[in-house]
Amino acid sequence: MNGRIVVVSAPSGSGKGTVIGKFIALCKKKYNNAGPGVSSSVSYTSRSPRRGESEGVHYYFVTKNIFQYMIANDEFVEWDLYQGDYYGTSKEKTEHIIKSGADIVFDITINGAYAIRRHFQNAVLVYLLPPSFEELERRLRARGTETEDKIIGRLTEARKEIMSIDKFDYYIINTDVSEAADRLYSILTAEKCRIQSADKQTLIDQIVHDKLDARR
Repeated sequence: MNGRIVVVSAPSGSGKGTVIGKFIALCKKKYNNAGPGVSSSVSYTSRSPRRGESEGVHYYFVTKNIFQYMIANDEFVEWDLYQGDYYGTSKEKTEHIIKSGADIVFDITINGAYAIRRHFQNAVLVYLLPPSFEELERRLRARGTETEDKIIGRLTEARKEIMSIDKFDYYIINTDVSEAADRLYSILTAEKCRIQSADKQTLIDQIVHDKLDARR
């Protein structure tokens, strides 16, 4: 069976990167490193690396010209222009991961989430909320990487995004990172038990095959 796709969107500063990191560590512990496991999607971006970010780990950092060339060549399953910077997900890399049977978690904007859903209809969309806008602003300022205009822009964008939360399948309030990661793991577990039309015959064949093997 193909892997499951979980898309996590959130206002910048909500801590989604930290939650996703904790979630992946939790999956490795629960799976005991068995099977294909869970991969984190690494997006392309035209913005500069922040302090502590590494190429190929947090993002693939490219120039705006290269990003636009990739758009023209239809290399992205989704891409977005957010606060003056491009972000996008490789179509080839995504399809390779899920066809291997691995689950994949995305950290992308809400427009990117909608694009993923259009391309992969069984993708599950999760919106991560901060405990409050006051806490969101505090986290953004604590980064020390944003200009005042950027902070105001991100807060304004966050208020607009939350108005569209009904288009997502689940929401999680990130009051505690470990609890948020646990909830995300529970969502993935539930989705992996969902019977989908594409999986039905494969599931039946596997059950029948196992029964035939048991008779030998």
